Amino acid sequence: MSVDDRLSALLSRGLVRTRPAADMLAPDTLLGDGGSVLPLDHARLLSLTNGLDAYGGYFRLFGLGPWSVRDMRRWNAGHGWRAAWGGRADGWWFFGETAWGDQYAYARGDDPFAADATVYRLDACRLEPEAVAEDFAEFLAGELARNAAAPRDDATVAARERFGEIDPNQQLAYVPSLLLGGEDDLANVVTLGAREAMAAAGEAYRAWSRTAVAN
Repeated sequence: MSVDDRLSALLSRGLVRTRPAADMLAPDTLLGDGGSVLPLDHARLLSLTNGLDAYGGYFRLFGLGPWSVRDMRRWNAGHGWRAAWGGRADGWWFFGETAWGDQYAYARGDDPFAADATVYRLDACRLEPEAVAEDFAEFLAGELARNAAAPRDDATVAARERFGEIDPNQQLAYVPSLLLGGEDDLANVVTLGAREAMAAAGEAYRAWSRTAVAN
């Protein structure tokens, strides 16, 4: 089943919102900072829609440039939110996320043309990776499609009931952070700009790490 078919299946069920196609003829379209190359299936999706979002904005795939859901080049810039993680975000190319800040990513390798196509989800609190699909096509038909229809996380369902649809450039965050003793209660959840939320999460992780080492 092609990426075109998988996207059509999502659209026919009303599960995703698309964008105008990206300009895939630009000479550096497939290349990210550091020479990262998108798998062909992923590039094909962007030629159909420049990113997308699902479940009222609670799941997003980024695109290229200012007309995308979010520009993945800017999102992966080393001087942005990644700097707050003290190197923990290094070695990853992030191309999507949940509203909680969990990141979907490819592992970066030394040879961009022999890259691992495995899709990982890195949790928002520690950026600990978990493989969720063997490649982008499987990710689209599995992880994304399942969550677009019915998220497996009850907290996401409850958050949508409380906040309604969410702007794909915002994230949900616990204040204070769960790592720093915050309570897992929706009453403590706020909406923040995605970059601000990820930077705050990185600072919370580093504070938690220092405490863990001290103990």
